[in-house]
Amino acid sequence: MEKPLSAVFVTEVSSVTAPMLARWADRGHSVAAVIVPGPRAGKRRSFSVLRRRLRRRFALWAHAAHAMPRLIEFSPPYDWDTLAQELDSLGADLLICFGFGKLVPQTVLELFPKGGLNLHPALLPHYRGPHPIHRLVIDQMHEAHGGVTLHKMTSGLDEGDVVAQVHFAAADWHSAATANRALADAMAVLAADVAPEFCSGRLAGSPQADGAYAWARIEAGPLIVGRQSSGDYVARLCRIVGSSVPVSVLIDGKPVRLAQPICTLGPPTGEAAKRRWGLVVFDCADARVVHLAYNRLSRLVLRWQSKPQQGRQERSFDIRRFGAKD
Repeated sequence: MEKPLSAVFVTEVSSVTAPMLARWADRGHSVAAVIVPGPRAGKRRSFSVLRRRLRRRFALWAHAAHAMPRLIEFSPPYDWDTLAQELDSLGADLLICFGFGKLVPQTVLELFPKGGLNLHPALLPHYRGPHPIHRLVIDQMHEAHGGVTLHKMTSGLDEGDVVAQVHFAAADWHSAATANRALADAMAVLAADVAPEFCSGRLAGSPQADGAYAWARIEAGPLIVGRQSSGDYVARLCRIVGSSVPVSVLIDGKPVRLAQPICTLGPPTGEAAKRRWGLVVFDCADARVVHLAYNRLSRLVLRWQSKPQQGRQERSFDIRRFGAKD
C-alpha cells in the first residue's frame, strides 16, 4: 500500500471543489490546508465576506465526512514570503491548485518534495488561460477540447508537463450544472487517484506540444447573438456562461441581456427582436425563440441551476495518462 500523502490545496471551496477534497481524504490522504481567496483590504468584516466563509463551510459539510480542513485566506497584495513560512511549517508533500489566477513562485513550489500540480479545465495545450470553459463554449470547441488536464506547475501559465487528462462527453455540455458536475467528478478522480501515481514515480508526465493554440480569455463587453447564431448555440451560451458573460441581443440598436431559454416558436420570421413582460423574443439562424430577460430573479435562477446535483454515484472516466513507467 502506498504511503498516504499530505497536500496543500490552492482553490476556492465550493460545490465543485469540495468533492475533490472529500475524495482525497477518503483515499487516506490528508489535507494540510486549503488556501482560499481572502477579502480585500478594509472588507474583512463585511457581510459578503461572512457569506463567502459560510458558503465554504456548508460546501465542506455537504461533501466531507472528515475533519474540517484548515483554511488560509490569501489576498492581494500577495505576501508570498509570509505564506511560505506558514506552508513550510505544515510539512506537506504536494501542492494541488485549481482556479488560482496567479503564478505560484518557484520558491513556494520548492517547499513541497513532490512539487506542484495544477488542474486546468481544458485539454492542454489547447485553451491555456484564465477562462477555458467560457471560451470553449463561445468558440464551439467544447466537444473537441473540453475536459480536465492534470499538469505540473512551472514558471509559465498552464505550460507544465501533462500528467493525465479526462475528456468530457457531449452530454456534459448541456448546462452549467452538467459541466460543473463533470468538472467536479473529473478533478476528484485526477487529484485523489492519479496525483498519487505521479508522486510515487509511476507517472512522469509528457511535455506539451509546441504550436499556436487558442488563448482562453473573455473579451470585455457583451456577446451579441441573433440571426447569425443557431438556437442551440444561444441556449448553450445562456445556460453555461450566461451568468458571467453578458449574452445579448440587439433591440433598437441596444444590447438586451438574455437569461435561460423558454421555448421555440417556430422558424425565423424576419421580425425584429422584442422585449415584453420579462421575455425576449428574437430570430436565430434556424428558429424564432423566447428567452427570459436577464434580471435579479433570472440571475438567481441561473446561479441555482449551475450547482451540480449531490448524491449521485461516483462516475468512471477514461483517463489518459502520460509518461507511465513500468
